[in-house]
Amino acid sequence: MLNGGIPVGRHVALYGGPGAGKTSFCFEYLYQGAKMGENGLYISLEETQEDIIENMKNSFTLFTDTSQLIAERKLEIVKPEKLNLEEVANLLEDRITSNNIKRAAIDSATMIRLSFSSEIEYRQTLFEFLSLLRNLDVTTITTVEASTAKRELMEYDIEHFVMDGIVNLYNLDREDRRVRALEIFKMRGTDHSRDLVPFKVTPSGIKVYVGEKVF
Repeated sequence: MLNGGIPVGRHVALYGGPGAGKTSFCFEYLYQGAKMGENGLYISLEETQEDIIENMKNSFTLFTDTSQLIAERKLEIVKPEKLNLEEVANLLEDRITSNNIKRAAIDSATMIRLSFSSEIEYRQTLFEFLSLLRNLDVTTITTVEASTAKRELMEYDIEHFVMDGIVNLYNLDREDRRVRALEIFKMRGTDHSRDLVPFKVTPSGIKVYVGEKVF
């Protein structure tokens, strides 16, 4: 769907409501990178390292060697002491310098946004944060909590305009069940698919069914 993957050095927002699979997507992105020799950093603003590892291991057979990757410093999970973008930026810069981090995930921008007293202040700080990221040799995914799980009610927000890429995750109502689906809303630097595609969160990882219709 991305015609080769997320372009190196781009900064992508992963939008979705509760249970859409945002954390699973981020973790697998870092995990697969670590297995290929690209060190990863997971910045969690809610859960601790222990909680994330436990949740991933309990849900996925894929991540059984996560502790080994962490011990080898191929994968780091950090919870900043302060809930602000300056702390996140300093943490990223430090880890990139000290451990050659190539992939990073920030979970979530929504938590940071809540710490600002005004929308204008958040927007200005977000612009400054992205300017810093573009000077760092790292590719990032940042989760953003959507106000709705329904595609037709999804609203454009500041992240849709300033981030290099947007991936929307949906929990769609289909009669008596919910179907997960995703779309690449935008991605600078690649001729990406515009299709709405079903996906599943399985014990062996995320499965995206390219070419299939959402029923």
